[in-house]
Amino acid sequence: MLGLAFSICLISGMVLLFLVIDEKTILLETSPLFIALPLVAVGGQIVRLHAACRKYVAGLTEPQRRLQYTFYEHGDGYDVTSGESFSHISWKDVLRIVEQPHSLQIYLSKYDLRIIPKRGFHQARDIEVLRGMLLSSISTRARLLKSRD
Repeated sequence: MLGLAFSICLISGMVLLFLVIDEKTILLETSPLFIALPLVAVGGQIVRLHAACRKYVAGLTEPQRRLQYTFYEHGDGYDVTSGESFSHISWKDVLRIVEQPHSLQIYLSKYDLRIIPKRGFHQARDIEVLRGMLLSSISTRARLLKSRD
């Protein structure tokens, strides 16, 4: 984000410089560079991030790629299983939960979230049961969609 802000300031400064020295023709001739170079830089970062994510996922075994979330009706949190690993997340550690039409987003912090696709639930009724559990456990920090009952 800082790089984008820096690029915008640099471009604005260059445009302002050409306007101040009254070189509008040079500005118009070189303006594609002011647009293309930052776009290439941003595009390169996106491609680099994509490659790093693919490399990370390729290094996981098949069982590690499958996450299983277990919610308990009267529990103090939920469990996550991945491969041979297991973790328990307390409701006290959950910043907020946001339900979207196709997913459930569990925020552990401002930058750490877990996205659970709704297609991963066995039945539509399971989503309704989970909504009820979330409302009873962390009602003030849950933004859920209206029930379809």
